[in-house]
Order: sequence, then structure tokens, then C-alpha cells
Amino acid sequence: MGGTLYLVLSSCGGGKGTDESLPAGEPPTPKSDTAQVWVAPESTHGVMNPQPASAASIEKGKSIYLQYCVTCHGADGKAEVPAGIAVKASNLLERTPAQSDGALHWKLITGRNAMLKISAYGISDEDGWHIINYVRTLTKI
Repeated sequence: MGGTLYLVLSSCGGGKGTDESLPAGEPPTPKSDTAQVWVAPESTHGVMNPQPASAASIEKGKSIYLQYCVTCHGADGKAEVPAGIAVKASNLLERTPAQSDGALHWKLITGRNAMLKISAYGISDEDGWHIINYVRTLTKI
């Protein structure tokens, strides 16, 4: 059982929080409670996605999502998978529609708790925008 738990946590970032690389002037996000609502700084709300939601962008985002995000958020984004339940991952269908692309991108590049910042996986900021374009399609199913 201990090996299973380690596998679950290591596949989602090991439960380590990270707010080390915040954009200048941005307050850190509290790490103490994964159930706490995670709110991006106000300055991110007007940031527009520079990647048009084209078929190519969505396909690229899907490929990255299926490689790095599916373990905790599930193929459908509902986080009803063992790893997602273990780390209390967000149900993307419930949490993302009301958030701006800029806020979602900030969360991807900042990370929190078990969700490491995307750069920890070698994912570029640009690819983060593609992930957002893909996740937006999940909420329309």
C-alpha cells in the first residue's frame, strides 16, 4: 500500500507546494489547505491567451494534458481518478469556466500543492496556453 501511495503522489508532483517563482509583486498563494479556493491575482484577469483556440492548438494542448495532467484530473477533467482524489485535484469542469485564461495560465506557471508549476515538467509557458485551449473544450462536452 505504501508503494501505491508513493506512486500516486509522485505522479502528481509529490504533494510539494511551490510558490517560489511568483511574478514580481504578486503575493504567494497559501499552501496549507488544498480545499481552499485558489484565486489568481487580480492582475492576471485581463491577460489574453496569445494562442488562438485553433484545432492545432487544441490538439497540442490535449497531447500535453494527456501526458501530464490526466493522472490527477482524469481524461474528462472531473478529477474522479485515484490520484486526483488522493491529492484533492480540482474538477476542471466546475472550476475553470468562470476563470480567465490569464488566471488559469498564472496557476499553471505558479503551481500549488501537488500541482507543480508546468516548468517543473519541462512544459513551456507557451504550451500552457495550448493546455488552456484544450481544457476549455472539456467544459463544452
